[in-house]
Amino acid sequence: MLKTEINRIIDESASRLIQSSSPSIRYWVLRQVMMKDREDLAIQRALVECERYPPRLRILEGMNADGTWPVPKAKEGRNPSQARTYECLTHATMLKNLLRLLHFVTLPGDDRVNTSLEKLFSWQTKEGYIEGPMNNGLPQPHYNGYALYLAEGFYMEEDPKLNRLADWLMATQRRDGGWTMPYVQDVRYLPEYRHLRMDEFIRLMQTDERKMHDPMDLQDVPSCHWTTMMVLWGLNDKLQMRYSRCVQRGADFLLGRFFQRNPHSNFYESERNWTALKYPHNKCSGLAALHVLTKAGKGPDDPRMERPIRWLMDARYRDGFWTDSDRPHTEAGQWLSTMALYALERYAQRL
Repeated sequence: MLKTEINRIIDESASRLIQSSSPSIRYWVLRQVMMKDREDLAIQRALVECERYPPRLRILEGMNADGTWPVPKAKEGRNPSQARTYECLTHATMLKNLLRLLHFVTLPGDDRVNTSLEKLFSWQTKEGYIEGPMNNGLPQPHYNGYALYLAEGFYMEEDPKLNRLADWLMATQRRDGGWTMPYVQDVRYLPEYRHLRMDEFIRLMQTDERKMHDPMDLQDVPSCHWTTMMVLWGLNDKLQMRYSRCVQRGADFLLGRFFQRNPHSNFYESERNWTALKYPHNKCSGLAALHVLTKAGKGPDDPRMERPIRWLMDARYRDGFWTDSDRPHTEAGQWLSTMALYALERYAQRL
């Protein structure tokens, strides 16, 4: 019964989506939801349209020669013109634009994208993680999962830099199966630091005081739901890791916390984030979590999946789409529907 209901939703929504969507959305729905072969004429037409899609071309045309993009004026104006602050904004802008280029179907091998990815990985440390985009010098597993997702999407899987990044992420997995932001979501809770404001604590961790602590020793602090999701977002796209013990432990942790309040107040703490439809993935949500979980193979054989899947089905509007606003369906809104269909399709395949 559930399989019939899900398949009906997929058929109706996918058919409506390809009739009214951008060429990139049409490509992903045909390829990943309807499972059309790459040689299918509809796929080929979509690829031709994606190649000349104006929003995609504007992003590429706006790229600097070194693979970065100018920081949007609105963001630049809110921050003092300090070198590290500007670098932080530059890094964040790169991640955002590379994700858009990936979703707009920029095929692997584009020299401009390769230049940008090389710039991104030029910030990789000897430990394996990429510094930033936050300018506090502390490791950021969630942003590193984001970077790994992008690099895998552009087929960099043979590059040893990706293996070093993935190895670092796996090495920092915690006993409960999840991940935290090191120092900020573990050391921060020690009695000697609890009275400090976050900015005071960060400044202290930029001194030799940081060397006094190893976050991996603080296993009594629960992992962060959304840091875990974003790490899995990256590791999941390395096919050989998808069914690894590391990814499966992480997926079990995330699924076991679905709909629950995040224990860390600095990163999407409210349980309402689970049921908010948000794009892109780093705006953490239940939809993004289901994308990660179904890709990791979580399906009807795990009874914990039924409630999130039914929530996703119920979140569909009468017109057959999932949306984050009452406005006409934007590219972001179309992508939300595409992501929902991905998750439902993968779940239905296992029924």
